[in-house]
Amino acid sequence: MPHLDIFGLSESFCLSNAGNHHWSLISKLTEKLPTEWTNSQGDRVYASFVYTSVTYFRDFSVSEDDMIRTECAARSLQAPFLITETNYINSNSDIVATVRLMSTFSATNGNSNNKFIKSAIEFHSDSFGATIYDSTRKRCRELRQHDDTGLSKMREHTINPSVDFNAANFMYFANYCQIFKRYECPRLSSTAPVQTREIGYFGNVDPFETVTIFALQDNMSVTSAMVRSSDDKCIARSYCRNYADQSEASLTLPVINAKAG
Repeated sequence: MPHLDIFGLSESFCLSNAGNHHWSLISKLTEKLPTEWTNSQGDRVYASFVYTSVTYFRDFSVSEDDMIRTECAARSLQAPFLITETNYINSNSDIVATVRLMSTFSATNGNSNNKFIKSAIEFHSDSFGATIYDSTRKRCRELRQHDDTGLSKMREHTINPSVDFNAANFMYFANYCQIFKRYECPRLSSTAPVQTREIGYFGNVDPFETVTIFALQDNMSVTSAMVRSSDDKCIARSYCRNYADQSEASLTLPVINAKAG
Protein backbone atom coordinates (compact mmCIF):
# COMPACT_ATOMS: atom_id res chain seq x y z
CA MET A 1 0.00 0.00 0.00
CA PRO A 2 2.68 2.55 -0.94
CA HIS A 3 0.00 5.09 -1.89
CA LEU A 4 -1.47 5.27 1.63
CA ASP A 5 -0.50 6.83 4.95
CA ILE A 6 -2.36 6.77 8.26
CA PHE A 7 -5.01 9.17 6.93
CA GLY A 8 -5.48 7.90 3.35
CA LEU A 9 -3.66 8.92 0.18
CA SER A 10 -0.18 10.07 1.16
CA GLU A 11 1.27 13.43 0.17
CA SER A 12 4.41 11.76 -1.12
CA PHE A 13 2.45 9.44 -3.41
CA CYS A 14 0.21 12.21 -4.71
CA LEU A 15 3.17 14.46 -5.51
CA SER A 16 5.29 11.72 -7.07
CA ASN A 17 2.47 10.36 -9.18
CA ALA A 18 1.37 13.84 -10.32
CA GLY A 19 4.99 14.69 -11.09
CA ASN A 20 5.26 11.73 -13.46
CA HIS A 21 2.08 12.82 -15.26
CA HIS A 22 3.41 16.39 -15.43
CA TRP A 23 6.71 15.33 -17.02
CA SER A 24 4.81 13.14 -19.49
CA LEU A 25 2.77 16.16 -20.56
CA ILE A 26 5.97 18.16 -21.07
CA SER A 27 7.23 15.40 -23.36
CA LYS A 28 3.96 15.48 -25.26
CA LEU A 29 3.94 19.28 -25.60
CA THR A 30 7.63 19.48 -26.59
CA GLU A 31 7.61 16.26 -28.65
CA LYS A 32 10.84 15.28 -26.90
CA LEU A 33 11.80 12.65 -24.36
CA PRO A 34 13.31 13.93 -21.09
CA THR A 35 16.78 12.82 -22.14
CA GLU A 36 16.38 15.02 -25.25
CA TRP A 37 15.71 18.21 -23.28
CA THR A 38 18.78 20.34 -24.02
CA ASN A 39 19.53 24.03 -24.41
CA SER A 40 21.16 25.77 -27.36
CA GLN A 41 24.61 24.85 -25.99
CA GLY A 42 23.66 21.18 -25.87
CA ASP A 43 23.58 21.06 -22.06
CA ARG A 44 21.02 18.85 -20.35
CA VAL A 45 17.94 20.79 -19.23
CA TYR A 46 15.66 19.69 -16.41
CA ALA A 47 12.02 20.47 -15.71
CA SER A 48 12.19 21.81 -12.16
CA PHE A 49 9.18 22.43 -9.97
CA VAL A 50 8.90 25.92 -8.51
CA TYR A 51 5.50 25.43 -6.82
CA THR A 52 3.39 22.48 -5.69
CA SER A 53 0.14 22.18 -3.79
CA VAL A 54 -1.79 19.19 -2.49
CA THR A 55 -5.43 19.66 -1.45
CA TYR A 56 -7.46 16.93 0.24
CA PHE A 57 -11.23 16.55 0.41
CA ARG A 58 -11.49 14.49 3.57
CA ASP A 59 -15.25 13.99 3.36
CA PHE A 60 -14.27 11.04 1.15
CA SER A 61 -12.07 8.53 2.95
CA VAL A 62 -9.64 6.22 1.14
CA SER A 63 -8.84 2.72 2.36
CA GLU A 64 -6.68 -0.11 1.08
CA ASP A 65 -9.60 -1.73 -0.79
CA ASP A 66 -10.56 1.39 -2.75
CA MET A 67 -9.85 1.86 -6.43
CA ILE A 68 -8.47 5.31 -7.23
CA ARG A 69 -8.00 6.68 -10.73
CA THR A 70 -6.02 9.73 -11.76
CA GLU A 71 -6.81 12.44 -14.27
CA CYS A 72 -4.10 14.94 -15.21
CA ALA A 73 -4.55 18.01 -17.40
CA ALA A 74 -2.42 20.96 -18.43
CA ARG A 75 -4.05 24.09 -17.00
CA SER A 76 -1.62 26.75 -18.16
CA LEU A 77 1.30 27.13 -20.52
CA GLN A 78 3.26 30.36 -20.43
CA ALA A 79 6.64 29.16 -21.64
CA PRO A 80 8.86 28.18 -19.96
CA PHE A 81 6.24 27.61 -17.22
CA LEU A 82 3.75 24.74 -17.32
CA ILE A 83 1.00 24.22 -14.74
CA THR A 84 -0.85 20.92 -14.41
CA GLU A 85 -3.57 19.64 -12.11
CA THR A 86 -3.98 15.98 -11.21
CA ASN A 87 -7.19 14.76 -9.59
CA TYR A 88 -7.44 11.54 -7.58
CA ILE A 89 -10.94 10.14 -8.00
CA ASN A 90 -12.72 7.28 -6.23
CA SER A 91 -15.15 4.75 -7.71
CA ASN A 92 -18.07 7.11 -6.95
CA SER A 93 -16.43 9.82 -9.10
CA ASP A 94 -15.62 11.91 -6.01
CA ILE A 95 -12.38 13.90 -6.11
CA VAL A 96 -10.46 12.93 -2.98
CA ALA A 97 -7.31 14.97 -3.66
CA THR A 98 -5.97 17.50 -6.17
CA VAL A 99 -2.34 18.31 -6.94
CA ARG A 100 -1.24 21.46 -8.75
CA LEU A 101 2.31 21.60 -10.08
CA MET A 102 4.19 24.44 -11.73
CA SER A 103 7.53 23.83 -13.45
CA THR A 104 10.14 25.73 -15.40
CA PHE A 105 13.42 24.67 -17.00
CA SER A 106 16.94 24.94 -15.60
CA ALA A 107 20.43 23.60 -16.17
CA THR A 108 23.23 23.11 -13.68
CA ASN A 109 25.92 25.77 -13.56
CA GLY A 110 29.09 23.81 -12.90
CA ASN A 111 29.30 20.71 -10.75
CA SER A 112 27.25 21.94 -7.80
CA ASN A 113 23.52 21.53 -7.23
CA ASN A 114 23.59 24.91 -5.51
CA LYS A 115 23.84 26.85 -8.76
CA PHE A 116 21.40 26.64 -11.65
CA ILE A 117 20.79 28.79 -14.70
CA LYS A 118 17.39 29.47 -16.23
CA SER A 119 16.79 27.70 -19.47
CA ALA A 120 14.03 26.83 -21.94
CA ILE A 121 13.00 24.40 -24.64
CA GLU A 122 10.41 24.84 -27.35
CA PHE A 123 6.79 23.89 -26.74
CA HIS A 124 4.69 22.87 -29.74
CA SER A 125 1.64 24.68 -28.42
CA ASP A 126 0.29 28.18 -28.13
CA SER A 127 0.11 29.77 -24.68
CA PHE A 128 -3.04 29.29 -22.63
CA GLY A 129 -4.35 29.65 -19.06
CA ALA A 130 -3.08 33.16 -18.31
CA THR A 131 -5.37 33.61 -15.29
CA ILE A 132 -4.21 30.38 -13.62
CA TYR A 133 -0.61 31.29 -14.40
CA ASP A 134 -0.97 34.72 -12.79
CA SER A 135 -2.59 33.40 -9.60
CA THR A 136 -0.09 30.56 -9.21
CA ARG A 137 2.92 32.79 -9.86
CA LYS A 138 1.53 35.25 -7.31
CA ARG A 139 1.26 32.52 -4.71
CA CYS A 140 4.79 31.29 -5.44
CA ARG A 141 6.08 34.86 -5.12
CA GLU A 142 4.33 35.26 -1.74
CA LEU A 143 6.00 32.11 -0.47
CA ARG A 144 9.39 33.32 -1.72
CA GLN A 145 8.99 36.72 -0.02
CA HIS A 146 7.66 35.43 3.28
CA ASP A 147 9.20 37.02 6.36
CA ASP A 148 10.58 34.14 8.45
CA THR A 149 10.95 36.25 11.58
CA GLY A 150 9.26 34.31 14.35
CA LEU A 151 9.93 30.86 12.95
CA SER A 152 11.74 28.59 15.42
CA LYS A 153 14.56 26.19 14.64
CA MET A 154 13.16 22.66 14.70
CA ARG A 155 15.79 20.23 13.41
CA GLU A 156 18.81 19.82 11.16
CA HIS A 157 18.75 17.17 8.44
CA THR A 158 21.80 15.88 6.56
CA ILE A 159 20.97 15.04 2.96
CA ASN A 160 21.58 11.40 2.12
CA PRO A 161 21.69 11.04 -1.68
CA SER A 162 20.73 7.34 -1.56
CA VAL A 163 17.44 8.34 0.08
CA ASP A 164 16.81 11.99 -0.80
CA PHE A 165 18.06 12.23 -4.41
CA ASN A 166 16.54 11.21 -7.73
CA ALA A 167 18.21 9.70 -10.79
CA ALA A 168 19.37 13.15 -11.92
CA ASN A 169 21.37 13.52 -8.68
CA PHE A 170 19.20 16.35 -7.31
CA MET A 171 17.06 16.26 -4.22
CA TYR A 172 13.73 14.86 -5.42
CA PHE A 173 10.95 17.45 -5.20
CA ALA A 174 8.59 15.18 -3.22
CA ASN A 175 11.29 14.65 -0.59
CA TYR A 176 11.13 18.34 0.37
CA CYS A 177 7.60 17.56 1.52
CA GLN A 178 8.82 14.48 3.41
CA ILE A 179 11.44 16.51 5.28
CA PHE A 180 8.97 19.25 6.16
CA LYS A 181 6.46 16.66 7.37
CA ARG A 182 9.07 14.85 9.45
CA TYR A 183 10.48 17.85 11.30
CA GLU A 184 8.20 20.91 11.24
CA CYS A 185 5.57 19.89 13.83
CA PRO A 186 5.56 16.08 13.94
CA ARG A 187 2.95 15.77 16.68
CA LEU A 188 0.42 17.82 14.71
CA SER A 189 1.06 15.96 11.44
CA SER A 190 0.64 12.64 13.26
CA THR A 191 -2.70 13.53 14.82
CA ALA A 192 -4.48 15.77 12.28
CA PRO A 193 -4.75 15.03 8.54
CA VAL A 194 -3.49 17.56 6.02
CA GLN A 195 -6.07 19.76 4.36
CA THR A 196 -3.69 21.56 2.03
CA ARG A 197 0.05 22.01 1.67
CA GLU A 198 1.83 24.45 -0.62
CA ILE A 199 5.58 24.45 -1.24
CA GLY A 200 7.66 27.03 -3.08
CA TYR A 201 11.05 25.73 -4.30
CA PHE A 202 14.02 28.10 -4.55
CA GLY A 203 17.12 25.89 -4.61
CA ASN A 204 18.67 22.44 -4.28
CA VAL A 205 21.49 20.80 -2.34
CA ASP A 206 24.69 18.84 -2.81
CA PRO A 207 25.19 15.36 -1.35
CA PHE A 208 25.58 15.32 2.44
CA GLU A 209 24.82 19.00 2.86
CA THR A 210 22.77 19.93 5.91
CA VAL A 211 19.45 21.73 5.80
CA THR A 212 17.75 23.27 8.80
CA ILE A 213 13.97 23.33 9.25
CA PHE A 214 12.37 26.38 10.87
CA ALA A 215 8.65 26.42 11.65
CA LEU A 216 5.83 28.30 13.31
CA GLN A 217 2.54 26.67 14.25
CA ASP A 218 -0.56 28.87 14.40
CA ASN A 219 -3.53 26.80 15.55
CA MET A 220 -3.94 24.15 12.81
CA SER A 221 -1.57 25.84 10.33
CA VAL A 222 2.22 25.55 10.04
CA THR A 223 4.56 27.82 8.08
CA SER A 224 8.03 26.34 7.55
CA ALA A 225 11.32 27.20 5.88
CA MET A 226 14.14 24.91 4.74
CA VAL A 227 17.50 26.66 4.96
CA ARG A 228 20.69 25.37 3.36
CA SER A 229 23.30 25.51 6.10
CA SER A 230 26.27 26.01 3.78
CA ASP A 231 25.16 29.52 2.79
CA ASP A 232 22.00 30.20 4.87
CA LYS A 233 19.86 30.28 1.72
CA CYS A 234 16.20 29.35 2.05
CA ILE A 235 15.67 26.68 -0.61
CA ALA A 236 11.97 25.99 0.09
CA ARG A 237 9.01 27.24 2.11
CA SER A 238 5.91 25.33 3.06
CA TYR A 239 2.47 26.38 4.23
CA CYS A 240 0.41 23.51 5.61
CA ARG A 241 -3.12 23.61 6.98
CA ASN A 242 -4.43 20.61 8.90
CA TYR A 243 -8.02 19.65 9.60
CA ALA A 244 -9.16 20.35 13.13
CA ASP A 245 -11.45 17.35 12.62
CA GLN A 246 -12.57 15.22 9.71
CA SER A 247 -15.80 17.20 9.27
CA GLU A 248 -14.03 20.52 8.59
CA ALA A 249 -14.58 21.27 4.92
CA SER A 250 -13.56 24.91 4.43
CA LEU A 251 -10.41 25.79 2.52
CA THR A 252 -8.95 29.26 2.82
CA LEU A 253 -5.44 30.30 1.86
CA PRO A 254 -3.53 32.44 4.36
CA VAL A 255 -2.27 35.96 3.94
CA ILE A 256 1.50 35.67 3.59
CA ASN A 257 3.46 38.29 5.55
CA ALA A 258 5.87 39.50 2.88
CA LYS A 259 9.08 41.34 3.52
CA ALA A 260 8.91 45.07 2.91
CA GLY A 261 10.12 45.98 -0.57
